[in-house]
Amino acid sequence: MSKKGKVLVIVLVLVLVLSLCLLVACNKSKPVDKSARDFVSMDKRPEGTAVTITGTTDIEKIYNLYMIALNNLRDTPYLATYNEGFFENETAGMTNYLYDDHVILKTPTEYFYCNYRSIKECPIADSAIFADMFKEMGAILSLRRYYQKDKGFARQQKINDNYMTADNLPTVNWDAVEITVIDPIVFNAADAPTLFNFNEHDMQQEFIVDDWAHEYDISFEEVDDPEDGKYYRMKFALDPVKATTKSSENIKEQTGDSGTSYYRIVYDITIWDNGYFRTYNNDSYFSGKALGLFNADYKNEYHWHFSYDAQDCDIASYIDAKGIAENY
Repeated sequence: MSKKGKVLVIVLVLVLVLSLCLLVACNKSKPVDKSARDFVSMDKRPEGTAVTITGTTDIEKIYNLYMIALNNLRDTPYLATYNEGFFENETAGMTNYLYDDHVILKTPTEYFYCNYRSIKECPIADSAIFADMFKEMGAILSLRRYYQKDKGFARQQKINDNYMTADNLPTVNWDAVEITVIDPIVFNAADAPTLFNFNEHDMQQEFIVDDWAHEYDISFEEVDDPEDGKYYRMKFALDPVKATTKSSENIKEQTGDSGTSYYRIVYDITIWDNGYFRTYNNDSYFSGKALGLFNADYKNEYHWHFSYDAQDCDIASYIDAKGIAENY
């Protein structure tokens, strides 16, 4: 081979190598579509020094640490939280089970919320009498919201329908669902510290009680895990009347019965020693009338997990946010 030919080959090889390097670099930087349950740092302790807990009684310690964790949730620049919950409804002798799947993502400038309530075993949804009522009540719900900070509005899509993907995850054909405009969403303390509240019920120290009727006593314990680190576990109940002034309106609207009321609200929460939520389990039970005729009992069980890692909060990479977070 001539000297000129050898030079040409070397140049071509260099061009090929450079092209491959650029391709790899581009692939690394390009967001990869993934489910909003593909978190890398879920239930892992974020950075931060241990906090000082005040109070002498379990109730005082619970309230003090809970408020620290809530403020951290408001202030943290990055949050990815996921609930794999459960919903049970018993109406007219039929027991119905549904999954309750929530994702919340926030960054310093963006907020995304998505909820799928999907049928597991639901005879009422197939009945001739109750099927339409069940959907009208929002029992089979899909809802997502997206907001960019400093915009004058947020975007929302809502429909009483969804289906399971090949990976057994709930989803909706969101392209066929109308996008509506809603008010801006408060998602951090700097905007309005009293409005961003993770708990749907009113948390005040005087509302924390022992749930004697359901054998659920107050407890506050310290756990030192050799692998995960130190955290606190708290179990308690809220007064189902005093703590539900605001949240009771939602369940009355859901059932269509003004007499609907909570009768059991209990928590099992773990919080890292630096004051960040680790896990958050809540059972909220209420009862009322369906169609004004049939006794109906409802049980919501929430199981939240938390990540404070920025790479878990790349909203653009999640398939659940496709469409609503684009062309804002």
